[in-house]
Amino acid sequence: MTSPAFHSTRWSLVTRSASSDRATAQQALGELCTTYWLPLYAFARRSGASDDDARDQVQSFCAELLQHHGLAHADRERGRFRHYLLGAFRHHVAKGYRAAAAARRGGEVTLWSLDDAETRYRVEEHERDSPEAAFERRWALALLARATDRLRAEHVAPAKQALLTALEPSLLGTDDAPQHAAVATRLGTTEGAVRVALHRLRGRLRDLIRDEVLQTLADPDQLEDELRALQQAVAGPGDG
Repeated sequence: MTSPAFHSTRWSLVTRSASSDRATAQQALGELCTTYWLPLYAFARRSGASDDDARDQVQSFCAELLQHHGLAHADRERGRFRHYLLGAFRHHVAKGYRAAAAARRGGEVTLWSLDDAETRYRVEEHERDSPEAAFERRWALALLARATDRLRAEHVAPAKQALLTALEPSLLGTDDAPQHAAVATRLGTTEGAVRVALHRLRGRLRDLIRDEVLQTLADPDQLEDELRALQQAVAGPGDG
């Protein structure tokens, strides 16, 4: 069973963000910002902003959305949500984020901490990334993280959880017979059972990844192209 926390698509969250009910709008925008602040931060850093300025840009952008229903006029027909969000962030920075940042510091909006932003950014930094490539890499990784979280939510029973924990490092890789044997010994099962379980988990994760991608698209026919684009974003320059 899919966790209820993941039922909303990114575009449906945008629709909720335009709600006249302040609590509903802020909850939707808060979820969007929580999910996608790191791709925006990576874009700002690769664009030349310092750590402090990049955090300020992202915080003020999210604060502006929360305070002023900043996505109320978003048009789903524009296509890929990641393109729309990056465009909105670029516009925010270009028009001068410092005024919004000052308002945020003295306003009523409470935002999450970005104290670990630079550390998380450095983990996946590629020196040859353009700002756009840095954004798309973190976007793809955030999508993979959401899909993996959903898979974990489906495997909360102790036995299933133990199996998933043991096999999770192999979900996006290739078969590794020695690891199958080690996992089987650790869990008291057979190597064949581990191989079958890994095959099923990989299939389910692929389904969840596809669902996460579909949630960010206006046109389902763009799915295969978007999957290829995000796979390339994770591979990075000069890889795969």
